[in-house]
Amino acid sequence: MYRQSLPPIPDSIESVAVWARGIAQAERPNLAGDAERVARALMSAALRRAKRGELIYTRIDVTHDSLRIEVHDPGGCDHAGGFETAELSSVTTSFGASGDHSGHRTWVILREHWEARHDLQK
Repeated sequence: MYRQSLPPIPDSIESVAVWARGIAQAERPNLAGDAERVARALMSAALRRAKRGELIYTRIDVTHDSLRIEVHDPGGCDHAGGFETAELSSVTTSFGASGDHSGHRTWVILREHWEARHDLQK
């Protein structure tokens, strides 16, 4: 498990994207580009909810074939949001979001896809 916390400033978007890509490159290289894109989108949404002086927490969990990227911000429920995960649904296995008095949490699972290989040689 990898964790970091960042301030709600625009530079944090690039920081979390580079961080996620680096972890993916080391752990699941086939997912590096998607991990960067997902992290960037989730952090962008978190910045809209967080206030100055608060921290945004990011976490990446690695399994044998996937990465789970989570962003938690203290901004609470987001009634207008959700497009960040809908936009990314084409590259994710699953995603979700929740919010309450403790903040807003969004997570995405990226899974390596193994294409079926069929030899047609006789």
